[in-house]
Amino acid sequence: MPLVGFDSDGGRLGMGGGFYDRTFEGKKSTEKPLLIGLAHDCQQVKSLPIEGWDVPLQAFVTPTQVIKV
Repeated sequence: MPLVGFDSDGGRLGMGGGFYDRTFEGKKSTEKPLLIGLAHDCQQVKSLPIEGWDVPLQAFVTPTQVIKV
């Protein structure tokens, strides 16, 4: 899924609309898809503030690395 920024703990900074969080928040663990963020290396930050409604990602793919959370 697209993003503006990410951290190595699965945090994803989006555009502020909450679309992805609302889409995936109610899925049961057996129905959850693997949530992967696509990014550039320069979008990685040390940490992001995580709110209770944020749905973390399981991995990020950049041109030079695959980060599994």
